[in-house]
Amino acid sequence: MPQAGGRGLGKSALLRSAGQKLESQGSPGERVSLYLSLDTVGIRAGSAIGPDAIWNALLRDFTDKGVITPPRRQTRSKSPHEQVRAGVLAWLDADPRRRLLILLDESDRFFESDAPEFFETNRLKELGLTTDGRIKVVFAGLHSVQRYAKSARNGPFSHLAQRPTVIGPLRPQFATNLLTRPLQALGYRFDYDDLVNRILGYCSYQPFLLQMFGSRLIATMHARRSVGVADTEPPYVITRADVVAVESHIDLKADISAAFHDTLHLDPRYNVIANVLAHHAHESGLDARLSDVELREECLDWWHAGFSTLDVEGFRAYLQEMVGLGVLAPNNDGRGWHLRSPNVLRMIGSKDNVITQLVGAATLSVPDEFIALETRAALPDGRRSPLTAGQSDDVLGDHANQVRVVLGSPATGIGDVAKAVRLAADVGDRFTVPPIANRRQFEEELAAGRPGERRVVLTDLVALAPRDEACSAALKAALELRPQQPGVTRSAVIVAGPEQMPLWWEVLGHTGHVPALGTIKLRRYTGQTLRVWALASEKFSVPERLERLLEVTGGWPLLVERAGHLVASGVEEGQALATVAEELATPTDAASFVDAVGITADEQLVTAFNTVLTLVDPGGVTIDDLVAAVALGGDVDAPDIAVAILQALGVFDVDADGMHRPEPLLTRSWPYRA
Repeated sequence: MPQAGGRGLGKSALLRSAGQKLESQGSPGERVSLYLSLDTVGIRAGSAIGPDAIWNALLRDFTDKGVITPPRRQTRSKSPHEQVRAGVLAWLDADPRRRLLILLDESDRFFESDAPEFFETNRLKELGLTTDGRIKVVFAGLHSVQRYAKSARNGPFSHLAQRPTVIGPLRPQFATNLLTRPLQALGYRFDYDDLVNRILGYCSYQPFLLQMFGSRLIATMHARRSVGVADTEPPYVITRADVVAVESHIDLKADISAAFHDTLHLDPRYNVIANVLAHHAHESGLDARLSDVELREECLDWWHAGFSTLDVEGFRAYLQEMVGLGVLAPNNDGRGWHLRSPNVLRMIGSKDNVITQLVGAATLSVPDEFIALETRAALPDGRRSPLTAGQSDDVLGDHANQVRVVLGSPATGIGDVAKAVRLAADVGDRFTVPPIANRRQFEEELAAGRPGERRVVLTDLVALAPRDEACSAALKAALELRPQQPGVTRSAVIVAGPEQMPLWWEVLGHTGHVPALGTIKLRRYTGQTLRVWALASEKFSVPERLERLLEVTGGWPLLVERAGHLVASGVEEGQALATVAEELATPTDAASFVDAVGITADEQLVTAFNTVLTLVDPGGVTIDDLVAAVALGGDVDAPDIAVAILQALGVFDVDADGMHRPEPLLTRSWPYRA
């Protein structure tokens, strides 16, 4: 059973509630639910972690719950799917009263990876059919769940008449309950009922917006009581003035708008469709309608590349998805399409904002897969991985023998790379990551392995701090040694920071000349990728704060995580940014930041960067001009490699035309270097 809806509509909470309800209906251990967020598995289209990895995760979790007994040696030769299927069927056969509910959240990327055959999805469906419904599987997600459930006419959802259960805005009574019951429990009541309706309309009946409004309302009421201008004993009466004060709060407006736009940005077409309808509403009134064809034609006018590949039927599918996301009103009467409510129009923005969005649509890429590749997994301590999803996939490899050298500095998170690689590889038993303590072990593991095994042989030179010759020896071994057993593939991963700078010169000098060798360079955040970080970490989601975060930190992950840590510890976002800016303004912290970037680890790089600051035009130059400038400055043995290292360290901002200029924060801090 597929279940879909926008962000913050309560899908995950509904899944967990359904699981708890099932388990409460029988004796302990008789009815079992398993909740699994597929985001934690790392499945993505085109990734080394394919859709079949779901069985590794299910095997692990069913084993933890005691549904499946840990596999014995003779059963380990079976695939994870075979082990899960045999295990759950045996568990059901032991007692006819047993039932199993599998709740799979964040399923979008799983479906994207499993399409178009839906092989693993059909395997999951088969579990329910084999057991006469004693096993039920529920998929929950965002737009992709709707899209694939409706489009797979001959696939795993055909028996559902292509109609997933859409979790959208709340019905009026449920929305009223969500707002009023918690407030009543705290001793608050509304002066009159229309105030409740006013808030429901303001929040468009969206649960996450109602919760944001309720939280701000409680804070407002507490503030009034603290200064003695409200009731001193319950029930505390919420007046119209209180509601207006919350509606007018600038932070709440910004947070609600940002949360709503998160839904629109799930797919760039959503944003264009919504803004076309908003423009039409500003011009002709909210109730004015556009037919499928009319709306598609207007979208084509604004972003031809984005909609030219969609026929009217495919375009209509997008509109239905947006109904499910709570953006559009359903076109049940056939009169045409319009926005769901005046408050949706308000959240999309003013007429000028709408025009700005539409004019900018022409620059969007189609299809937009950027977000999926630029996400960064959460580390156990809450910080984000220094590796993007695309880089993680590259590190793990795809059934091939390869060598990857990860280059970065403390400013870009090099110290967390080994942890991030192990986290990315921790998907059931799909990858083996043997422990490496020295060069001898590294060389032994490069040649080891069982038939059919996929290995990630990682040596973290940053942690080992080896001598220069040891770094070269590790690279030589990785390039020359191969697994001895047939069918074994391994990705040799060498992690190198500024202390291993001679290896940087060697590796970047080899670039393009050794097919098996690839470099992975840790990146600063850009404006677009920082927005991905903000969505994932649920911090700095308001555009103005996000712009300020980029300005203060320069996108350096070290500083971005510093700001995020301050917010997580309870510091308000504006104050967190002010604190980071004040720290970087001190000579000591500015010098520490420069050292963290890594240039000062090599005197030739210092010379090269000084030359760049002296000779490069502030408007930016091409890469060839950078190399020419460094060569002109003298005292650098290989100017082209020196510039390549500076690029790898992330010290340049690069615009759409390929023009390079030194990153401003580093430039300001450079005079304070030790």
